[in-house]
Amino acid sequence: MSKRKNFMLSPHFSYEEMTRSTWARLHRVDNTPNDLQLAALINLCWKLGEPLREVFGPIYVNSGFRNETVNTGVHGVGGSKHLSGEAMDIRIDSVEQGKEYFMFIQKNVDFDQLLFEFNKHGAMWLHCSVCLDPKENRHQAIRNYRV
Repeated sequence: MSKRKNFMLSPHFSYEEMTRSTWARLHRVDNTPNDLQLAALINLCWKLGEPLREVFGPIYVNSGFRNETVNTGVHGVGGSKHLSGEAMDIRIDSVEQGKEYFMFIQKNVDFDQLLFEFNKHGAMWLHCSVCLDPKENRHQAIRNYRV
């Protein structure tokens, strides 16, 4: 695996944005994926990120890969697809934008999980996952998933 932190996983998604974690940086935790996790991140960027980017322009990834320590630190779900490099959380600026992204992914991407998530503070995002092995994609889509 490359030690460089600034290479591209796909035309519009960098290694740095898909592995960055404020929590990891603040706690000095190395959030480097292994080769299989990196392959899953590349697959995720190509299969989900790039089609979304082509239609909607730039998208902002809140969270991509998380190792066990980072996932625990940010109170992530055990067994999360973030751990395998198969998930990204995409920032949503409005309900309308979230619905557009959601419908596009649901109709055009062979996805595993698609959750339009929100919390009691009004934050919202799309949790999207794509399995490295497409036979494992469950096509689970939930429009109003409260965290």
